[in-house]
Amino acid sequence: MLKVRKFKDMLNHEFLRPSNDEYLCDVYDSEAWKDLFGSAVYPNNRIGLLFCVDAIPAFAEKGTSLKPGVFMILSLPPAERGKAENMHMWYIMPTSIKGISQKKYFDFFAKWELNDLHFKGVDGVKATVYTTSMDTPGRSELMGSCIA
Repeated sequence: MLKVRKFKDMLNHEFLRPSNDEYLCDVYDSEAWKDLFGSAVYPNNRIGLLFCVDAIPAFAEKGTSLKPGVFMILSLPPAERGKAENMHMWYIMPTSIKGISQKKYFDFFAKWELNDLHFKGVDGVKATVYTTSMDTPGRSELMGSCIA
């Protein structure tokens, strides 16, 4: 996607947008974002991601469920972040994989894919997971803890 000029230009939204230090208008205005990413630069050389995973029925008969892991690119303008064409499907895991087995797969993905994106990047642009969005059972499975 970084080869598409329109997409790459949209990643400069943080730098080009109007802002007011008196108001929290977007994720970029939060202290957590500033601590993690620093000041915006032009052209943008880093992408902030929101990771979300939740179970969904795979078929109409509802006998099989899957857990898609999806990234929302927070570095895009707000109107573009939630569009399907701008989301990144990272993985699809059957819900039959539970507990430590699920964490094992996630840790493997993180080690071999996210670390590479964070430390090496693609075309000079590095990616960092800023936050996650999931329910308590999902977070428990991801972290490898047990909730009854």
